[in-house]
Amino acid sequence: MALHLVAPQHSDEDSASNQGDSPEPCSDDDSSILTQPSTSNPPSSAIQVLDGQDLGRDDDSAWLNSQDMAILKVISSEPCLANCQDQHHHCIKRLPAGTKPVKLVGEGSANAVFEIKIPQRDRAGRDMKGLLLRVAKVPSLGAPLSYNYLLQQKYLQTAVKPILGDHIVHQELVILHKSNIVRELNNLLRDINHTRRDKFKGTYVGETDWGFLIEDMRPQEFKPKWLSQSPSAPKGAIRCRQCAMELRNLTKDPSRNKTRPERKPCPLALMNSDCPWHVCSPFRMAPHLTDEPDSESYVEALRRIASHDAIRDLKEQQDIHDKVGPLRALPSDPFFPLAMTLRDCTCFAQIDKCSQSVRIRFGDFDWKDPEVKFETWRGVEAELVEGGFYTSEWILCGNQFYRPPTLCLLEHGPVATKKKPDIIQITDLKHHTDSGGQVDTHLFQIPKGTAIHSYSTDANVLKQILAPFRSDAPTFVIQNDLSAQ
Repeated sequence: MALHLVAPQHSDEDSASNQGDSPEPCSDDDSSILTQPSTSNPPSSAIQVLDGQDLGRDDDSAWLNSQDMAILKVISSEPCLANCQDQHHHCIKRLPAGTKPVKLVGEGSANAVFEIKIPQRDRAGRDMKGLLLRVAKVPSLGAPLSYNYLLQQKYLQTAVKPILGDHIVHQELVILHKSNIVRELNNLLRDINHTRRDKFKGTYVGETDWGFLIEDMRPQEFKPKWLSQSPSAPKGAIRCRQCAMELRNLTKDPSRNKTRPERKPCPLALMNSDCPWHVCSPFRMAPHLTDEPDSESYVEALRRIASHDAIRDLKEQQDIHDKVGPLRALPSDPFFPLAMTLRDCTCFAQIDKCSQSVRIRFGDFDWKDPEVKFETWRGVEAELVEGGFYTSEWILCGNQFYRPPTLCLLEHGPVATKKKPDIIQITDLKHHTDSGGQVDTHLFQIPKGTAIHSYSTDANVLKQILAPFRSDAPTFVIQNDLSAQ
């Protein structure tokens, strides 16, 4: 979720919400205001699409293939993206030559988002005001790009928009052909490569004639993820699917610079205040607001975000499109990939500084190819189940017990007090004898029937991260007095 504190706006209410949303647009400065052209003619930077046939009429169209033209014909049935008044054609903006990237706004494994600057006196500057450039990445410079912008835009318009409507962030295709912007973007990424997260270093923008212009909803991100428990989670789960995933990710890669699970919201607690404050605190959505001098004044606004109709609608659509979960879903299921897309979107929210009203939009609705993703989805779910990440109340690392740092709503539910105990036992990945990651089995007597899940990782680093969650041995574990032997 991008929580953006904005200056008060004085205009009509946003008709897309009944939660007191602030007027659209909402921003600290006019860099994120979507302007309307003062003329009914399409801007000079736009290209008209007449039944998908005339996209390249004022430019060389040899780079377009027949499949692209067929998709553009479908996309052209949507309202004009260039805000012109002619209902008989569709306009797609073209990025002017000389456009420069200002900075990298954010990146993930598959995409990067940039703030751009249009050349002065170019009319496109007015039509692209308040929009960021989103482009697909490749593992290394010059690697082939498999991402299909036109198919992704078609998917957004035909599969996602009909079910979420005005809850989604504005996104439109933009032509990058002959703009030289990809080279400029990669030059910027090379210059700042040392400042990027380790897993993104050395990745770059793929060569393309297309990109997306998206509504500027900075600055930070939060993914609502699985707003209901996974249908294929074990019956004894004391952790929701996302909290189980956070525990698995922390255990698998205990990097010190990663955001800890306890600092992220439990999706099930977003709309449920019937649990301890540290679990359902709305500040888990926006930890940076806890440092604001008047942080308490944001509590109600944050709660309105958590209970917003947009969140409820997203949850409903996630539930509708997946009734069985990754372990029982079939590759041929036409609805399951959409459910996984809805579970991987990004939520953006803005809070008006004066009125405390909120505005919510969702973005990042990329289509997931089941032929590529299905086995990964099933494999991750199997790992969560078999590794005890759904069910374990304890972590045993270096002869010391710890509570998992997930703060999940289900950890405070009735199942957690009735089920047999589970333990994740950590062994050191490097097998160092001095690592402290090997458990001395002579120290403990663990009753039969206790499920023990072994997992190998960097035990030394994990112990440091888990230090605040250190605990005495659970009552069902007997600690042997070795000094008496």
